[in-house]
Amino acid sequence: MEIISSSIDEPIAADRQSRIHVLPDGRRIGYAEYGDPRGLPVLALHGTPGSRLMFALADADARDRGLRLIAPERPGYGLSDRRHWETLHGAAEDIRILADALGFDRFAVVGVSGGGPYGIAAAESMPERVLLLALVGPVGPIADYGSKMRMSRMHRLIFGPLARSPFARSLFFFGLRRLLRTAPEAAYRGLMARVPPSDRDILAGQDVKASLRAAVREGLRTGIEGAVQDVRLFSAPWRLSLAHIDVPAVLWQGSDDSVVPPDAAYWLARTLPNCRLDVIQGAGHYWVFGQFGLVLDAVAAALRG
Repeated sequence: MEIISSSIDEPIAADRQSRIHVLPDGRRIGYAEYGDPRGLPVLALHGTPGSRLMFALADADARDRGLRLIAPERPGYGLSDRRHWETLHGAAEDIRILADALGFDRFAVVGVSGGGPYGIAAAESMPERVLLLALVGPVGPIADYGSKMRMSRMHRLIFGPLARSPFARSLFFFGLRRLLRTAPEAAYRGLMARVPPSDRDILAGQDVKASLRAAVREGLRTGIEGAVQDVRLFSAPWRLSLAHIDVPAVLWQGSDDSVVPPDAAYWLARTLPNCRLDVIQGAGHYWVFGQFGLVLDAVAAALRG
């Protein structure tokens, strides 16, 4: 499949990794493939907003570890058709169907940031198939347990009243999409201003900058529906039985994360019954773009073990 372009209104640059799978209901789901095409199977779930391109920087690390990395896009992002879901369970069904189509019997799931809740939903729905749930700076179940978590006022506002408002959600992502179209450098400077120094060091790298901008731009290319739906589902009760998801899990969380509340991740790690928590002291939200190998080492060990 050939994908060509240069603007946010067209697909992001031709790349051999991009694929489209047609689901039983006729919808298209876009995904990218990285790493070793004959390697051990891993489903990698992008953040919010994001796209299949978010894991391009993990390509070499995945290949070195003998991993086949499949990065699907959720409905409304990139190449994937829109679909309204009432709960996280619906989106997990898309993940199951794609795994079946690719012939993945047992596999690992990596959920980065906004991909975390979907990874947890997939683990709940397929506990016998998910060999490792790897969560990187995940969004936590704030609507369910936010009163018990330590959060900043800004996080309580963003993941509370603002996230629950359809108008506020749409206005934010509409503004972001417009800014990416008209002033991408200003958008990136705005991101750099909101993160801790450790994140700024990572985001200053030209390869990280190009990859992250491409991933977000592609995710919002066809509209904001995917991102708006993500935040709607995150800010509502998850309806997941977290304490019964006995899938081996590892959760990495930067202690200085300014994008998602770290305490929500710590709470997740305590609630999932088979989860190891690794706190990366001094790290922010974007540390993984410089250390994909750390996550993939754990994934490879679980798949081979």
